Amino acid sequence: MELEPSALDLARPPAALEELVDWFEALSYGLVLLEPYPLTEVRGAVDRFHQEVRLHSDRAESHLAHGPLRTDPLGRTLTELVRADHRWFETSFDQLDWFLRIAEEDGHGGNRQALGQYGRLVADAVRRHLADERLLASMSSASTKD
Repeated sequence: MELEPSALDLARPPAALEELVDWFEALSYGLVLLEPYPLTEVRGAVDRFHQEVRLHSDRAESHLAHGPLRTDPLGRTLTELVRADHRWFETSFDQLDWFLRIAEEDGHGGNRQALGQYGRLVADAVRRHLADERLLASMSSASTKD
């Protein structure tokens, strides 16, 4: 889904995580382009994205800990990567919050652009992570059919 940064409604983020990733990436790109988003609304968007990624990670962990691919080397490696992502996302959001605090203290365009660039990296990491989870799920369902 291609979202236009200037057309984003920061008060109405999508409910589905994959759509939220696209929305947050568009928001971040808008910051890079110096869209005049109010930083209080950007704060709300960062908090919402963080909350949804954390909920996703919490839900996924219980399934991953006891998944059927523990004995398959590729499945085990992918499972470890996905689980590591869940831990790393907390660090990524801490860093994103740091960039946001700098922009809140000094709304200089370069600070907003740095926040946007890092937001794009986080959105891309979450998107890749979700693709890895889909691959893992397809491997898991294929292994249960054997």
